[in-house]
Amino acid sequence: MEILQKYYMLQITPVLRCNGCNLVKDYFSVGYRCFRSGIVFHKECAESSLEISNLYHPQHSLHIKVVAEKEDAHGECKICRGKLLKMYYYCSICDFAIDLTCAKKEVIITVEGSKIHEHLLSLVPEMIKFTCHLCGLVDDRFPYVCNICDLSFHKDCAESTPEINYSCHPKHPLKCLMRIPSYTDGKCSLCRNTLHIVCYHCSICNFSVDVNCAKNPPLFTLANPKAHEHPLVLMPQRSFVCNACGMDDDPNPYVCRECNFMIHRNCVNIPRIIKVSRHVHRIYYNQCLGAGDWKCGVCRKEINWTCGAYSCLKCPDFAIHLRCATKHGIWDGIELEETSEDTIDVKSYEVIEKGVIRHFSHEEHTLKLKEISSEHCMWCKACSYPIFSSPFYRCMECNDFILHEKCAYLPKKKIDSFYKMVMTLLPLDGVRFCDACQNFSQGFLYKGGNEEIWLDVRCGSISEPFVHESHPLHSLYINYSTGDKFCSACGDKATMVLSCDECGFFLDYKCAMLPKMVKHKNDKDHFLFLCYGEQTSEQYWCEICEQVVNPEKWFYSCNYCGITFHVRCTLGDFIWIKLKGESKSSEIYMIFNNHINRPICYGCKSRCQLPTIMKLYGYTFCSLPCFKWMVANLVGKKSSS
Repeated sequence: MEILQKYYMLQITPVLRCNGCNLVKDYFSVGYRCFRSGIVFHKECAESSLEISNLYHPQHSLHIKVVAEKEDAHGECKICRGKLLKMYYYCSICDFAIDLTCAKKEVIITVEGSKIHEHLLSLVPEMIKFTCHLCGLVDDRFPYVCNICDLSFHKDCAESTPEINYSCHPKHPLKCLMRIPSYTDGKCSLCRNTLHIVCYHCSICNFSVDVNCAKNPPLFTLANPKAHEHPLVLMPQRSFVCNACGMDDDPNPYVCRECNFMIHRNCVNIPRIIKVSRHVHRIYYNQCLGAGDWKCGVCRKEINWTCGAYSCLKCPDFAIHLRCATKHGIWDGIELEETSEDTIDVKSYEVIEKGVIRHFSHEEHTLKLKEISSEHCMWCKACSYPIFSSPFYRCMECNDFILHEKCAYLPKKKIDSFYKMVMTLLPLDGVRFCDACQNFSQGFLYKGGNEEIWLDVRCGSISEPFVHESHPLHSLYINYSTGDKFCSACGDKATMVLSCDECGFFLDYKCAMLPKMVKHKNDKDHFLFLCYGEQTSEQYWCEICEQVVNPEKWFYSCNYCGITFHVRCTLGDFIWIKLKGESKSSEIYMIFNNHINRPICYGCKSRCQLPTIMKLYGYTFCSLPCFKWMVANLVGKKSSS
């Protein structure tokens, strides 16, 4: 657990599929989730021993190795040949690695009473090349050998039985085969995994199972299934449409003969009541939605109303496919059937009378709603951005306390859509770094995770589905992929993005929150409006830096003058901090870069070009990359010392 916390910011959460062992346990497996990346671990995986001894590698101990969230493990498990995941055991001396699953499996030292050989077979814990005496295939690791006959076998071959009576195929016995018959599809009839070397097969029914399914057959009868009121019986190799999810991709249904009801094995224990990220209310499983043209709220495809799906009691037109609702990143893995439906959202204001409220951040006075600003520059205390034309609340006694209407209505407590944790709204006087958009912010912020996560009010107010003017045809949803995505607005790489499931459109948090309308000194008479890219052969130039503007990316322009501006040239890197004059009492502040002589940046050592500059303890920084370089440099010096 301690070694994991060096790389991940963890909180306790229910876990479906673990990024440590890649196994799905059940709906209520307790584990840990990383705030930043969404990577999850089973509790037992997170608490794995730092050092183990393993009989496949007896010469040295194996030490736990953790891969950082933005990195990938290289190599494969030496036992199962599977790809290594975020946690595995490793010997640096021998370059020997095994995954968590193989590390926890019991190692069989000897095979006694083998059905395929009369003598004792013993494990050779070495990666040596051998030819299996039973199947004739060449392998390069961990044979079981007969020291009397000098013969070698695969483990599965050594443990195989010539013939078995199988509960899921009672009609005929299954024979052990060392070659996959050419007339089969090469897959296990039950789990649909690819057959390797040893399998059990019925040639009459063309029924095959791999070694794992042969040893661990599914239950033939389910007496009290969660998804149906009657007992169910397994009937393999049947073409059918699942009555629970509407899919036909698994030919092994559980069947109720009384009702003509057929269901996938994976759908038998579906949760009845859940909360998904794509909807504000709980959703409930229904065996039949009722006649109508239903569209899934996640994939937007048609729902077969005669099959089961999830629907909302409060939104009669909302429904989701069973599989879409229970996907990782959509559902948090918690079934809510036994819990009350209490909402965490807490209002931040009290209504005194129509148009008058009392806000928690300014309890001594009341705020009055105003529709139009008669002043040129008023700044919102919550988001630290000017108020141009939107409605706002103003203190009836303090003229300088002003909130956008939408900022005043932000909840005091909420569950964040990305981090899935309770966040609390706080008014702050200083400057903080937002963990979502990676920008400095001033004003109100959302705090969560014992002050480990800080979000500005813009990123903290994002909810799904997210609607943006740049992509009007479809809604955007939080993307939980740990790989880098390229933002369609700016072209930058980002891990925290909003994406369109249908178009491959990605929008990082900083671009999603760009203001639609700004004022700039280069066009004092008009507003500049955000343009979402154009397909044109016409060449645009930035009015500020006089460099080419890529018309396919976002930019600002004036509707009256026709001039264009780069986004960064218009706003700089410190957009969400109210500009102040230099003050010796403030350790960090922003100033306009409008002096006769532009200052030299402490980071890049060049003249500052962007419209605003940061002053920190007397040092000048022209951009976020320069500031981050300084921080990384200081951290590097501290760690080396």
